[in-house]
Amino acid sequence: MYLSLGKAAKEAGVAKSTISKALSSGKLSYREKNSDGYQIDPAELFRVYPKTTKTDADEPSSNDWQLGQADAETMPYSAKFEIQLAGLKSLIAEKDRRITDLEADRVQLREDRHRLTENWQEERVRLLKLLEDQTGTVKLLTDERAKQAAEVPRTFWQRVFRRKPALAA
Repeated sequence: MYLSLGKAAKEAGVAKSTISKALSSGKLSYREKNSDGYQIDPAELFRVYPKTTKTDADEPSSNDWQLGQADAETMPYSAKFEIQLAGLKSLIAEKDRRITDLEADRVQLREDRHRLTENWQEERVRLLKLLEDQTGTVKLLTDERAKQAAEVPRTFWQRVFRRKPALAA
């Protein structure tokens, strides 16, 4: 039995993006990737992300910190608050873990953006250098000697009266 990306993230207790990054970096291997997505072996998943033992009491539900009416009547006042406090602490721990995961994702995105920016700048410099070399080659190939030979210097009076020099015969 193989797990999809979403099921693997749920089983490991991490975000799907974390599993995806582990797959793309090679930290976590998968059997195959097809149109249905990845097929991840559970043993491989738990090698990278050790399985935490959870009981039904540890699994927080959306409102497990609130006591049912029947339990409220039989428990002492401080015990009710202890149970609520434990539930709230587990919810806070889950939120902290998610925040840490998101911060790691943000750092990774910043590093990727910085690396791409550097690559683009290096490519820009390389292309500008290539353009400069090509321009230099074109200048060397252009023969301007005939143009300079055709220009006959004008005398002082020709320049004063703005006359063109007579062509040599």
